[in-house]
Amino acid sequence: MKMAKYYTKRKSNKNKPKNRVELPPIPPKVQQELKHEISKATDKIKSWTRRQLGAYQNDRNPVCIPIKDGYKIGLYRLHVYPNKTCEVYDRNDELVHLFENKVNAVLYTIYTIKMNTEMSNEILTLDSEINRNYNDMLLMRRGIASAVKQKDFFAVDAKQARLDIVEKRLQLARNKMEKIHLIAKSAKIWQ
Repeated sequence: MKMAKYYTKRKSNKNKPKNRVELPPIPPKVQQELKHEISKATDKIKSWTRRQLGAYQNDRNPVCIPIKDGYKIGLYRLHVYPNKTCEVYDRNDELVHLFENKVNAVLYTIYTIKMNTEMSNEILTLDSEINRNYNDMLLMRRGIASAVKQKDFFAVDAKQARLDIVEKRLQLARNKMEKIHLIAKSAKIWQ
């Protein structure tokens, strides 16, 4: 009868660092002071960055800086999600709007920085209309699918008529937004 070898009997010395000096633990009071100093330094860096970005914005030349979850344009922060929607936050980190796509959000912030309130308001209202009509379209499609399952064909006809209206409104709003994109592209507003 053979016995199996027990390989974990002796531990390897390969993973142990050689000549490692153990430091004494840091007292809690010193840890608190270190945390306080580190937070002061990071706050100072954040305020300096905001001042510098504010100086760039005062020139009305928007500067686009990529950050880990989106972009920073002037004092506005854009948070881009994987489904291509984009949230815009103002200088106080308050949500301005959830845009359908990144291009609409960038155009809105650039027009706002350049003090073109007419175009920025138009982009905001068109994007709100696109979001509303898109959500209504999804709701109508789900309603039609559930009415077909229940074999309620009167409800299917009524919802189909409303779905057609919502799809036309959505297409019109998207066409208007596409015209704004073309105008901005030909005018090169980001320069």
